[in-house]
Amino acid sequence: MSDKTFTEALKNLQNAASEIGKQATTLEESLKLFEVGMEEAEFCKEVLDKAEQKITVFEKGKNENA
Repeated sequence: MSDKTFTEALKNLQNAASEIGKQATTLEESLKLFEVGMEEAEFCKEVLDKAEQKITVFEKGKNENA
């Protein structure tokens, strides 16, 4: 995993989506931006999945100790 944060990846994803929506963007540029956006989306998904796993473990441990 890289040193970028979830927030940075999400911002990059939003920027790519915004640029794709501009009429001045060529097909080639749009495809490259789409690829960047998909990579950032996958990174965000991985971060969220790991956070969800940590929360699940925490909640399970909290319920067992109650």
